[in-house]
Amino acid sequence: MRRVLVVGCLWACAMTLLGFDRYATYHAGADLGLFTQTLMSAFSQVAPFSNTLEGGNHFTYHFSPILYAFAPFVIAAQSGWPLIVVQALAGAFVAPAMYRIARQRFEERTASLVAFGSLAYPPLVGVTFTDFHEAGLLPAATLWLLDALDTKSFARAAIFAAICLATRDDQGVILGFLGIAAIGYGFRRGATGTMRFGAGLIGASAIVFVGYFALVRPLAGGTDGWHPLHFYAWNATPGESIDVRGRVTYLLEAFAPLAFVPVLAPAVVLALPGFAEVLGSHESLTYTMGQHYPGVWIGFVLFAFVLGLARIAKRAPSLATRYATGSLVVSLLWLAVASPTHWGHFLRLRNAHDAALDRAAASFRYENQVGKRTDVSVGTFDEMYAHLGYDPCAQIGIALRPCWRFPAAQTAQRTPASESARVDYALFDARYDSASWRDVYRPQLAYLLCARATSVRETRRSVVTTDDGVVALRLGSLPDDRTTVRNPDGTPFIACST
Repeated sequence: MRRVLVVGCLWACAMTLLGFDRYATYHAGADLGLFTQTLMSAFSQVAPFSNTLEGGNHFTYHFSPILYAFAPFVIAAQSGWPLIVVQALAGAFVAPAMYRIARQRFEERTASLVAFGSLAYPPLVGVTFTDFHEAGLLPAATLWLLDALDTKSFARAAIFAAICLATRDDQGVILGFLGIAAIGYGFRRGATGTMRFGAGLIGASAIVFVGYFALVRPLAGGTDGWHPLHFYAWNATPGESIDVRGRVTYLLEAFAPLAFVPVLAPAVVLALPGFAEVLGSHESLTYTMGQHYPGVWIGFVLFAFVLGLARIAKRAPSLATRYATGSLVVSLLWLAVASPTHWGHFLRLRNAHDAALDRAAASFRYENQVGKRTDVSVGTFDEMYAHLGYDPCAQIGIALRPCWRFPAAQTAQRTPASESARVDYALFDARYDSASWRDVYRPQLAYLLCARATSVRETRRSVVTTDDGVVALRLGSLPDDRTTVRNPDGTPFIACST
C-alpha cells in the first residue's frame, strides 16, 4: 500500500501542475468559472450558491451539497485554482481503493499493478484533467463505497454512499440500482447484512432523488423545466439520425484500455445506469472522452475490472498478472497517442499574450475594488470567465444577467428602456476564435459599438483599449463617434462604417 500511496501522491501533484498550466495559459473553460462563482457566493445572504452561467442557484441544475466543503478554500484564494487541486486529489484516491479491492483477491504485486493501472486509465485521466466538476469526485467515492461493501463494512459503506448522494442528483438512480443489485447478491449468498444495506440504500436514494425535485429545487428557485432534461433524448430534432458510431467508439474507449476484462464480471452491470445516462443523450459532448461525464460509471467499470481479473486468475493465476500489466501498458500508450485530454491543445508554456490577458483581468479587479463599485459587471469569453469567477457579476457574453450583487429587481431600474441590457465592461481577445465569438459575441459588440440609440444623447465615449489583441471596452454608455478597434495585424477587430 505504501508504494501505491506514494505513486498516488506523485500522480496528484502531476495532475495539479498540468491543471495549473491549463489555467495559467487561459485554456480552462466555463465550468471552472461556474463553480468558482457558485462557491464564492456559497454563504451569501442575498443569492447563495449562484452563478451567472446557470442564471441562479446551482441547486436548480444539480443536487451537490458536498461542494460547500470546498467553498472556504475558494473564498480564501479568491480564485478557482483550489478546485484544480481538489479534483487531482479526488482522482488520486482511486488508486488506494483499487488496491484494497484487488488485495482481497491477489498478492501484493498484482494488486499494485491494478492500482497503478487505474491511475493510467484514460477516462479517469480525462475526468481529472478537464475543468472542475462535481462528477470528478465520483470515481473515488464510488470505489470506496464498493470496497466497503466488498468487505461488508456497512457503516463505512453508508458514509461513502452519503458522499455519492451529496455529490449529484443522478446518484439517486445509480445507487438505487446498486441497492437492488445488493439485495439480489445477498439473497443468492444468504447475506442478510448485504440485503439490509441494499434496502436501506434504495430508501436513502429515493429520499434524496425525490426530495431534490420536490423540495430542494423549488426552494432554490427552480420553477421552470429542469434544464438537464435537454440532454436525455437520443434525437435532438425529429428525423435526426442517431449517432451509433460515436456511441460505439465511446464504449471502445471505455473498455479497450482494460483489455475488455470488465465484461467478464457480472458486476459490470452496475455501470449500466451511468452508461445509459451518457449514451442516451443526443449531445455528442456527453459521450466524448475528456469531459466530466464518465465520472458516473468509471468506478463501477474499474471494480468490474478487478472482479474480471479474479475470474481469469481462477483458471491461470499468472495470466491475471499479465492482463493487469498489459492494461497498464495499453493505457499509457493510449495517453501518449490518443489521449482524451488533448495535451497538445491545452498545454504549453506561458507567453506574452498570457501576460496581456493577466493585465486585463487585473485591471478589472482593480477598478472593482478601488472604485468601490458593488454592481460592476463584465462580459467575456469562456477562458477569461474561468479567471473572473471570483466576481459574481462576471459572465460569458454581454447580455446582462442578474448576479447576487446586482439582483434582477435592480436590472430594470439600472438599464434605460432605450438601451439593450448589457454589462458594464467587455473583455475579449482578438486572437481567440470560436463559433460563439463569430456568431454571437462579435455581432453583439458590433451593434453596441456602432449603432446609435436615438433616444440617448450621451457625449461620453466608451473606453476602448487594446493590449496585444486583448480588447477591453467600457459599455457604460454608447460611443458618440464611429470607432475602429484594430487587431495586432492591423485588421479591424470591430469596424464601424462611417
